[in-house]
Amino acid sequence: MRKLTYGAAANQLILWLLVALTLFPFYMLLMSSVKFQDQIIHSFWTPAFPLHVDNYSSAFKQTWPFIMNSILITSGIIVCVLINSTLAGYAFARFSFPGKKILYALILMLLMVPGFLLLIPQFILFKNLGLLNTHWAQIFGPMAGASALATMLMRTFFEGISSSLLEAAELEGAGDLRIFWQMVLPLSQPIIATVAIMNALTGWNNYIWPLVVTSGDRARPIILALSNIKGPLDQVQGMQFAGYVIASVPMLILFVFATRSFISGITSGAMKG
Repeated sequence: MRKLTYGAAANQLILWLLVALTLFPFYMLLMSSVKFQDQIIHSFWTPAFPLHVDNYSSAFKQTWPFIMNSILITSGIIVCVLINSTLAGYAFARFSFPGKKILYALILMLLMVPGFLLLIPQFILFKNLGLLNTHWAQIFGPMAGASALATMLMRTFFEGISSSLLEAAELEGAGDLRIFWQMVLPLSQPIIATVAIMNALTGWNNYIWPLVVTSGDRARPIILALSNIKGPLDQVQGMQFAGYVIASVPMLILFVFATRSFISGITSGAMKG
């Protein structure tokens, strides 16, 4: 058995301390979500009985329509970004055409533009299109900015795929679309999962843009609706904490099923870089 040195023990102690500091806010959130107001005040750091699990049912009744809005919006962002970035990344990686370098440089320049500078122009654009207070505005706005980074990641990954493999497919008579659909995309699952998770987090937690383009409950995402949870004065704060927990469940499920692919995509991207 390998002997544990003082340096290794110190490193493990620091890591466990960082894990504890990371998880402590989640512990406080879970504890507060099953309390009433007086329990939060008098037993702030520790569990308090009885546990008011009904906070979750009360919060879910008020938040589930907005959760569905967020799922629809986030799914739309992911699908649109993946379609744009995979097609654009494949074109930049595989084909030569006039102005290729200039066009790619212009796409990369979008990464240098702060998102807040685009708020007013985008708002005016969607207002003129009549898309305010709709799901479409909340999908197309973030999608436009996220596609630039995703295209760069996709191009980098596609360039790492063996060209001899693709040339062999061409010799067998496969066209570009078939090569893209049946060979490139299956080989690119790690980077696709990485881009999907990155945009899922961005879309789900996007606060400023929905706040700008929505004014009613019809298309409001969950992140804006959490502050509007209502209930009895002695219970409403616990209900709001329960709403925060409920709103985080879809992202937790996503990470459980996609963490391996996400890490694989990040690692392969780092190795290619």
